[in-house]
Amino acid sequence: MVRDVNTRRTASVLVAAAATAAVIWAYVSHRGMRSPGPVPIQDGKTLNFSNGSAQVGNSDADRAALDAGVREIDEATKNITFSAQPTPTPAK
Repeated sequence: MVRDVNTRRTASVLVAAAATAAVIWAYVSHRGMRSPGPVPIQDGKTLNFSNGSAQVGNSDADRAALDAGVREIDEATKNITFSAQPTPTPAK
């Protein structure tokens, strides 16, 4: 004798099975990915991570962008000074 199949229960079991399969697939497919090793910082060169891995750049455009950034930082920080002795925070 065949019982009547509850369509709601069948649909929820199928959704749960599909979600479980998706999670297992995501876990297995990303397990082999390793993080890249350390990238040495080199003076005067740029690092580009836009494609997912570190690319060291030393083109004319990279040097121009680096020089412009350094000039901008220098201009923004030229009037900043720090006192030799920090002032204590007043008690409340």
